[in-house]
Amino acid sequence: MECVITLHALCLILLSAYAFHQGVLLALYLRARTRNPSPALRRRTCRDAPTVTIQIPLFNERYVAERIIAAAASQDYPRDKLHIQVLDDSTDDTTEIARRAVARARQRGICIELLHRTHRTGYKAGALAAGLAVTKSELIAIFDADFLPAPDFLRRLICERHIFDDPRVGFVQTRWDYLNRDASLLTRAQAMTLDVHFMIEQPVRSSNGLLMNFNGSGGIWRHACIEDAGGWQHDTLTEDLDLSYRAELRGWRGVYLADESAPSELPNDVLAYKRQQARWARGTLQTVRKLLPHIASASLPLHCKLAAWMHLTGYFIHPLILLMSVTAPLLVLHSLLGTQRGVDIGLPMWVNAVSLLSFAPIASMFAAHAARGRPVVEFLRDLPATLMLGIGVSFSNTVAMLKALCERQTGDFARTPKLHWNVLHTTPTAYLMRPDWTMWIELGLALYIAGMTLPILRLGYWPSVVPMLLYILGFGGVWLNQMLNVLRSTER
Repeated sequence: MECVITLHALCLILLSAYAFHQGVLLALYLRARTRNPSPALRRRTCRDAPTVTIQIPLFNERYVAERIIAAAASQDYPRDKLHIQVLDDSTDDTTEIARRAVARARQRGICIELLHRTHRTGYKAGALAAGLAVTKSELIAIFDADFLPAPDFLRRLICERHIFDDPRVGFVQTRWDYLNRDASLLTRAQAMTLDVHFMIEQPVRSSNGLLMNFNGSGGIWRHACIEDAGGWQHDTLTEDLDLSYRAELRGWRGVYLADESAPSELPNDVLAYKRQQARWARGTLQTVRKLLPHIASASLPLHCKLAAWMHLTGYFIHPLILLMSVTAPLLVLHSLLGTQRGVDIGLPMWVNAVSLLSFAPIASMFAAHAARGRPVVEFLRDLPATLMLGIGVSFSNTVAMLKALCERQTGDFARTPKLHWNVLHTTPTAYLMRPDWTMWIELGLALYIAGMTLPILRLGYWPSVVPMLLYILGFGGVWLNQMLNVLRSTER
């Protein structure tokens, strides 16, 4: 039992370290809110604006391909300075849909082309690199298939914000908004988690000279920056994180604009969310393995290196949560039985005190929620589901991270299906995903914790059951959602 207590205490301490880092970011965010009002825009014409290529990477996106191509073609930017590349790796009728959309845009005088590859070498990074090789534009804007940029997106960032007037700026990232945020409890929970990143973390990193990441879509790169940093590389599954860190280590700056938005869609079911998170977890750890030596040897202040470490290893919280979910029931039951015998066998008081830092992420969620202008009652309504979702995907994310550590292959870039949520309300059969073996481990974890909770209930210690319920509902809820997907697929 000593091993269980030690392991649990170690997990608490490590989680508290990440929570402390989150608390520091929150404090910096709150200080900036009181000191730095948003600057006014300096308007100018786009007469002397730089040339821009919009890249739209597609892979089997039949339900949203036409929409994003139309949005790109509707940009209010000088036509002689605008070029659009539809980078299509599709194996279904998406290619034909995209070809028709491209033809319609051409009829309006838009300079647009469809570059279709018959292979997926390098996945998204490979497609972006192939498009970059055949364009000479000074700036490269990137939009994933599920995004819907406003017509003035390019004009505002380039002509009104003057971001790229600074020759050191290598890329600009805007805030993600969510077209289907209120579609379900699942999408609201995802949005609350992402809001911490886009409303708190990214603004703080950008304004305090810390290394920040490009988020893969809804932003603009300087062509010269991409080339200088070594181009798009596909030895990780998070090519955006990899390139942005390489660029900043070369001396380029990343700029984040919290007051400029790029609407997108959130995954509409747990299976899609699990796939997305597993890819991000695996790719992030691959990036850690690739770039950590370069960060350690870079001529950066110590606090920048520490912040970069905490940022890149952020997914480590998932194996820590998983270990906590396994050890917590054992520890609680053992402690209660010891108390009945008059023996104190719980955690040291200082460990419990340190664990109070875990409230910092919740405080960040609340601050991000408030920054969105959403009611407090909605925060209280959605917080339990947000916490349970984070717990529920901890096992699949841990598996993905172990693959990154144990396998030298990059792995498949498993796309997250986009379904044009306001038209389609159920996943079409063609894009229906099947659960993998991890769902049965998630069920096993829920049953294990429930089984360990019963003796605690019999002992009458009801307050100790509350955290156990989060684990049970987290793993059990993720399993149930996947099981319902299986049942729906058998009915088709």
